[in-house]
Amino acid sequence: MLANSIYKQDIHKLNIHILKTSLIFGLFHYADADFTTQAATEGPTDWSEENVTVLSYPELISMEATLLLIETSDEVVEKNVTIGNPASIELRCNFSTSRSPQFVYVFWKKGNDRINRTSSVRVFENIVQAYIRLIVTDKVHMDSYSCIFEGIKDRKGIFHFKVPEIYTKEKPLVNYERDSVVLNCNSEKFVPLQWVWYASNGSEKVPIDLTMKNKYEILPSKYNETKLKIKHLQTTDSGPYWCRAIFLLGESEGKQNLRVLTYLVPLKPFLAVTAEVIILVTGIFLYEMYTKRRQLPSESGNDFEQGEQLKSEDHNGVQKNKQRTRYRKSEVSVN
Repeated sequence: MLANSIYKQDIHKLNIHILKTSLIFGLFHYADADFTTQAATEGPTDWSEENVTVLSYPELISMEATLLLIETSDEVVEKNVTIGNPASIELRCNFSTSRSPQFVYVFWKKGNDRINRTSSVRVFENIVQAYIRLIVTDKVHMDSYSCIFEGIKDRKGIFHFKVPEIYTKEKPLVNYERDSVVLNCNSEKFVPLQWVWYASNGSEKVPIDLTMKNKYEILPSKYNETKLKIKHLQTTDSGPYWCRAIFLLGESEGKQNLRVLTYLVPLKPFLAVTAEVIILVTGIFLYEMYTKRRQLPSESGNDFEQGEQLKSEDHNGVQKNKQRTRYRKSEVSVN
């Protein structure tokens, strides 16, 4: 953690130092501060045949991107560069080194191929800046570009050219049958040439038929966004939808999930609770009926026993009375 903190502080200080030096001495502009080293020519990419000039594409956007590499760090430094329209972009790799600039050799790569041109270098104090200007006007130019500083251990910085991302809602949209829903995609500050919507057909993407006016409609919106309205929803409309933005330099997609529910779905919790109450009440009722039925035979049995007992007592009383009568008669006869 301490090493990472020190490393970030060093990078920040170096960036400030580079900026101050460039402003004071004008090293980013004066030719007498520049010198070049010849790039290696193994497996070269002939950039002049692949690219075009600024004059042949007058509406190029001017861009720049910078990386900072430190000689004592083994980390490969990477950076994403978003390009939405044809551009003239200068890539800069600032290399902090203790070596003399004359012994610093640098070359550039497009993907895995070395670019066949000299690498321009600017030097101030212990910073060696390698830079290259590229004209990006076609999909074939959208690649990864790397600067490699050769030495005992090579140091490498990579620029990844990417088309703009498409932004959608992360959470699924939930609607009900017979309702309508609007799906939205946007590319922030970049304007695509065209928007295309797709729906899921199992494992495939199928372009949405926008001629079905009673089902689909593209709503008016800004140039950097698209809105698709889906009418008369059915449960079969559930699933993922994709919006594809087509730029001059490539394509980019956004994904939006839609879930269509029936109107019975909100009632399911209520119906479940109601069913549980009914089952509980029915169970209590059956239990009470069962206990009552068990109590009735026991009560009738007790009544029968009590009746028999009374009968037995009555019978015993009659016998005792007969015995007494006989005893009295015998006493009278004796007298």
